[in-house]
Amino acid sequence: MEAADSDDAFAAGLSELTAVVLSTPNVEGSLRDIAAITTRILPGRPMVAITLRRGGDIATVASTGPHATLLDELHISGGLGPCLHALDTAQPVDVPDLTAETRWGDYPHRMLARGVAAVHAEPLLVDGAAVGSLNLYSPLPHGFDQHALRAITLTAAHTAVLLSAAITMADQSTLTRQLQAAMASRSLIDQAIGIIMGQRRCDRDTAFETLRARSQQRNVKLVVVAGDTIRSRTGTEPAAPHFNPPSQPGLRRGKR
Repeated sequence: MEAADSDDAFAAGLSELTAVVLSTPNVEGSLRDIAAITTRILPGRPMVAITLRRGGDIATVASTGPHATLLDELHISGGLGPCLHALDTAQPVDVPDLTAETRWGDYPHRMLARGVAAVHAEPLLVDGAAVGSLNLYSPLPHGFDQHALRAITLTAAHTAVLLSAAITMADQSTLTRQLQAAMASRSLIDQAIGIIMGQRRCDRDTAFETLRARSQQRNVKLVVVAGDTIRSRTGTEPAAPHFNPPSQPGLRRGKR
């Protein structure tokens, strides 16, 4: 793609991001659209996932597909990785070559095993605090050049402003329900993974892949398969997860 064409596509994408978020009160649905638009306007069409933190809870609430969700969940569940580092420090984290990365324990190996060679996590800042992270995964080493990194930074800043505006406009109870639904899905998936690990004596990654394969075979959502797995093993309905309350009553619109 020529530079002029790339710039035009990026400008069009930013306009589309604005239209998507401001046209709907459904924050989670808007973030899914943002993930799809982001991968389309960036060179190489990287996989994209968006993680949000609400109170003490962290969840992947949008992605470009099941594989991107898996990549996000692997390091959220492991407690280590670029996304969590970006959330904790409110600073971007660029990992251009996972084969040379020594941080975060076995995280680089787990990503390489799933075809990821480079990762970039860009914090979504509202009033100077990281409320989420825009996470990008490339199959190529040094998959994000300087042009792509500038585009990612602008996209994340734009997304944070739109996210702040959407949260301000949305009814807080509605927003909380949407994010808690995403986190409840993650809790069910975590429980099902634990059951499969015990049944098959396998590691977490293999258990997740098993669950995902069942989802694809049945052509139903991963959380539905997780719930069925729990009911089959326990004979009861899955327990409702506990949520930590937000540290503040609502997110204010960010100052840019």
